[in-house]
Parts: sequence; structure tokens; C-alpha cells
Amino acid sequence: MVSEHAARRPGPTRSAASRLLADPKRARLSKLDEYEHLEQLALASLDLGALEDAESACAKLYDAFPGSARVGRLAGMIMEASGRHDEALKHYENVLEKHPADQRVMKRKAACRYASGDLPGAIEELVKYLDVFMADVDAWDWLADLYVAARRYDRAIFCLEEVVVARPSAHRFHRKIADAYYAVGGDKSITSAEREDALNNARKYYAAAVDQSIGRDVRALYGLTQVDARLKSAAGKKGGGGGGGGGGGGAGGEDFELGGARLSERAAGYLCAMYEQKNPGLAPIVAKQLGRSVGR
Repeated sequence: MVSEHAARRPGPTRSAASRLLADPKRARLSKLDEYEHLEQLALASLDLGALEDAESACAKLYDAFPGSARVGRLAGMIMEASGRHDEALKHYENVLEKHPADQRVMKRKAACRYASGDLPGAIEELVKYLDVFMADVDAWDWLADLYVAARRYDRAIFCLEEVVVARPSAHRFHRKIADAYYAVGGDKSITSAEREDALNNARKYYAAAVDQSIGRDVRALYGLTQVDARLKSAAGKKGGGGGGGGGGGGAGGEDFELGGARLSERAAGYLCAMYEQKNPGLAPIVAKQLGRSVGR
């Protein structure tokens, strides 16, 4: 049932697998079932930090399948769990010498480097993995997160574009790419035109996230108001600092007033209505903050 439904409940899984494996004949387990329960026991024990049980189960699987990449990956995971990351990496490399295209072992190398604190190494391993398995959308998403952690937002955007193409109806990916563009929009090392372009892209993706989530993505709604505030501030500086209330400024300011401000004001109004309905005590605070952001 655990493998059939892809459930991850280590406590009950370990308890059930231990009972079945204590007397396989009475449980009427076939050899295949016995090996499957041994693997489940090892993985559940890893989740619970019971490394001795995991090692014992893995040793039995090694006896049955000495050259298996699947068992080799499990052994490497046990090394990782015990903090032996260098040893685990060498072990994974040995497994890949025999099984050079094993998808899960390649992915575990990236996870192992990340767990050891080697962010550049994790990025390098994941790039190598995606050179072979380009259709792995989850890996593109993970690589984007690693690039964000390394503050390499342009590369994160590239990765997230791959994800958005593969899963266009998932609003959280639209929001994630908007967040990356918003971060680029605050980079003082690039030109003001490049920052403005990044913020306009952020607004488009935040709007897409709101649309795909039917207005339920609160972070995307907040994002729209923050993009509006930054663009309005930039337009005011461009127009000589007399930013005040209206659309004073150049042509960029006029474009901004025609499209973005209306969208931002609607997002702010919707957020205020949500808070009034769900948490009235916070509604005045949110309204005040959003009023400042939207420039009312």
C-alpha cells in the first residue's frame, strides 16, 4: 500500500515491515515481497534516524543483489545519513561506473553535495544530470532553487522558464519566476532600463500566477503591489523627483499608470477584502501598508 500510493509514513511503515519480516513464512511473503519490505524498512528507518536497522536491511539486500544500482543507492543514502558525505560520493561514483545512466544515483550525487554544504558542487552535479535527463521538470525546479540560493537569478529564470513551459497551469512556478525577476529588478549593478524591464516581466508573471490560482495566490497579489511601488518610485526619479500623486514623469510613467497601477490597486483591494473576511484584526494594518505601497 505504501509503494502503491507513494505514501511517506515512516513510523507505521517501519512497524509493519518489521512485523512481516519477523516471520516471512507465516506472513506468506514471496521472495520478491520480502525484498520490497526490506527496502521499505531501510528507507523508513533512515527517515526515523534508526541507522542500524537501515544498515541491517541494506546488508540483506546486498547479499541478494550485490551489483544492483538500486541497493547501491540505498547504501549511499545510509552513508549520507551518518554524515559520511565524501565516502558516499565515492560510493556513488563507483556505482555509476557500472551503471553510468542511472538517473537516481546521479541525482543523489547532487543531493549529497548540497547536504555537505557544497552549493557550487550541487549545481554542477545537477547541470550534468540535466544534460542527460532534460525532461525532468522537478530537477529544473530544484536547480532554479539552487541558483536562487547562489544569487544567480538570470540562470534561475532560465530554469524556471523550462518548468513553466512544461507545467503552464501551475501557478506557483509563475510566481517563482516573478520572484526571480523582482530580485533582478533590485540589482543596482545593472542599468535602470534593465531593472525596469525585469520588473515589468515580474509583473506579468505575478499576474499570470494570480490568474492561474483564481486569485488565491496571496504572495503573487503582494508581489503585484510591490512591483508597482518600485516602478512608481523609478518613474518619479526619472521625472525629476516630483513624484507626488499623479502620473507625472516621462512616457514610461504614463505606460505604467495605464496598465500596472490599475492591476496593482485591484490586487491591493482584493488582499484587503481577504483580510477583512479571514482576519479582521489584521485588516487595518494590511490596508495601511498596502495603501503606502500602492501610493494611494
